[in-house]
Amino acid sequence: MSKVKSLAHDAMHIRGKQLPARSGGSREDGQLCCREAPGQERAKVSDIPPTVNTGERRQVDAHLNEAPYVLDKAQKIGSVQPDQGLIAEFQKPKNAPIQLCMRDGKVVMQMVRIPAQTECCVIDTLRVTMHEKTIFNKSFRTMISDEDIARGFSESIEQIFGFGISKKYDKGRDFFLHAWELGDNYGHFAMGGIKQRDSILIAINGQGCLAAKEGWELRLYQFLTSNDCIAPRITRVDLAHDDFDGSQLSVYDFDRAWEEGGFDRYGNRPEPQNYGSWKNNDPMGKGLTFYAGTKSSSQLFRGYQKGKQLGSPDSPWMRAEVQFSNHDKVIPFEILIDPSSYFVAAYPVLQQYSPNKTGKRTETVKKMAEAGMEHFTKYTKLGYGKFIRIARQIYGDKEFLDLVQSDQEDWPSRLRIPDYEFSPTPIHRQAEAFSFSPFALTASDYGYPDDDSSLHSQFLNH
Repeated sequence: MSKVKSLAHDAMHIRGKQLPARSGGSREDGQLCCREAPGQERAKVSDIPPTVNTGERRQVDAHLNEAPYVLDKAQKIGSVQPDQGLIAEFQKPKNAPIQLCMRDGKVVMQMVRIPAQTECCVIDTLRVTMHEKTIFNKSFRTMISDEDIARGFSESIEQIFGFGISKKYDKGRDFFLHAWELGDNYGHFAMGGIKQRDSILIAINGQGCLAAKEGWELRLYQFLTSNDCIAPRITRVDLAHDDFDGSQLSVYDFDRAWEEGGFDRYGNRPEPQNYGSWKNNDPMGKGLTFYAGTKSSSQLFRGYQKGKQLGSPDSPWMRAEVQFSNHDKVIPFEILIDPSSYFVAAYPVLQQYSPNKTGKRTETVKKMAEAGMEHFTKYTKLGYGKFIRIARQIYGDKEFLDLVQSDQEDWPSRLRIPDYEFSPTPIHRQAEAFSFSPFALTASDYGYPDDDSSLHSQFLNH
């Protein structure tokens, strides 16, 4: 039985009983590890208060929990030798603490964090749920229908992210009955459905995180931790580190790191998966991806060649992502304002990113635009290059371009700059469609004076 399962079993079946000191617990890899006795000091999480993407860290504390696993970039991949002693040292309870709590009658894990020297990651995807009654504490609107509730949430979402709900989809999403688009396809808002228990979903994708107004992490944190927010919960968050010049870890380094224990957690080694043309070193330049874990697990690592994924076959841009889900763990709200500490604590190998700052938002947008231009140029030349060369000689450059260019002024999706200022007008600032219901109840139906009485009140007066 693994360490997590053993502690969960103790918490559920020996509740209220003072437990003796436990030691010599078995691990799934057959090695022997120790568990701390009650009262024994656990691994200390940093006393530094969370920072809001400022990169401020105390150097004196940043090295306390550094992982012993290190890849030497000067060495070749095949010559790196694993140090089992250092790996076992990292997996000891003092270096890999486990915190358990109860949620909905089940034992789940709490995420731990390790001090990071810099802001080495950003939030790339986010999903948040809460009770729909939250908006009644935030808005003074009269809300009866689902559309009214969506308008109320749109106002709060715009205050946080800079963009609001723009339009409604024809179908629901993520098992919700109704869904609306956020901004310019920056995510979606969903609500409704019998099994959803009157909850709502706010899902922000990677483009939405880039487009959001600066400081949205702190504003969302304050919103979720306020007394007006009812039953808030982060159900998924993706943290990403961008290496634009590819000078840090490659996909091959991640593959080798898995073999050497760089992704081990509590004595378990996640399932690896390689996507792309690994056998022949990706001759088409479409990009390689390394996975550690599965999509159904609560923690998944993705290391992939981001530039090649966007269509630039010669781009060195690498991205390392960790996807956290709340299947069997509690995702704390502090991850919004201090994501780097949770990123480096996810796997031993990721602590090598601690001293390296991730790419800035402006640089990320620039790299995405450059990759999009290279993609369109490449495939335009492959598909129509011969025709364009002949057409320029026949029509001339200006006349030919006037003939083939689009009549619409919309930008291609690959070249759109994600920015909240370019998002459509949210629905709460759009003109409301007038709807008349003769049987709608008003204040006069409940005994209060009201000049605009309903049809039912008019019948009573006659």
